[in-house]
Amino acid sequence: MVYNCPSHRNSTVDSLILPEFSNRSITLDEKYEYNDDFESMIGMGAFGAVFRGHQKDDKEQSVAVKRMLRVHVKENELKMIRDLKSEYLVGVLDICNFDELFCCLIMELCDCDLDHHMRTISERGILNPGNFRQLLDNIARGYKALYELKIVHRDIKPQNILISYLDESKQIACARITDFGISRTLEDDGTELCNVAGTLFYMAPEVGANLLKTCQYDSKVDMWSIGCLLYQCVTGEVPFDECSLCRLFLYVAGENFEAYDPPELPNETNTEVSGIIQSLLQLDTSQRCTPTQFYDKAMHWSQHIC
Repeated sequence: MVYNCPSHRNSTVDSLILPEFSNRSITLDEKYEYNDDFESMIGMGAFGAVFRGHQKDDKEQSVAVKRMLRVHVKENELKMIRDLKSEYLVGVLDICNFDELFCCLIMELCDCDLDHHMRTISERGILNPGNFRQLLDNIARGYKALYELKIVHRDIKPQNILISYLDESKQIACARITDFGISRTLEDDGTELCNVAGTLFYMAPEVGANLLKTCQYDSKVDMWSIGCLLYQCVTGEVPFDECSLCRLFLYVAGENFEAYDPPELPNETNTEVSGIIQSLLQLDTSQRCTPTQFYDKAMHWSQHIC
């Protein structure tokens, strides 16, 4: 996660990912600098700690520095990250050497993540209409770029949506998908994925069903995660608790889709928004919204709403 929220610092640090702080300024490839101390650490992402840094020749140009063990950075994953060319994805600006064990990904620095915004800015964790519209539009555009690269994110959640504000009003100027640490690319031969990955409350049931039997999945798992995220933005709560999710895993493993009781949205929810969320939260993947359908629905609503 690449954001500038001191309240998100994690004091429980994996010693393999983050050794003791040297409490000194680190220069990377003579192009970037950051302080190797607790105050400069702004988050923990998949497989690495994130620090606030800046360009060496222009300290006003802030960046995020994600320090990772080299064993966690595979060449094919680096290629995937380099291919992310969208203003709605937090891509990598540069890759720098640190030492024999670590390398550093230089990334854009955003104001905060969606989780922080909903917990500290939004009233009761619910996005205002303007922010929701911007979020939906930007997530749809960002995911379209991932889908075109055949990338399955597998961990879309509020903590992995980074936002930048227009000004002090805290209106969202841009929302971007980030943290591709457990993302995978679908092969050209149509091979699907079948291992458990992601965050429970946003995990598609067909992913969790792999705890019971082998269940292949594809990009539609991200559609479910986006549906959970949008539901939370509208209601202030996640759509399913642990017990409900366990039941969904069982339903999918047994192909008992008729037993599914979709979560209800507030009556005042915009009809089109409600339809989008409901189409994303279909248990039967054959009935669930595809990435292309989601993009089309999101663009129609966000661009035509008064």
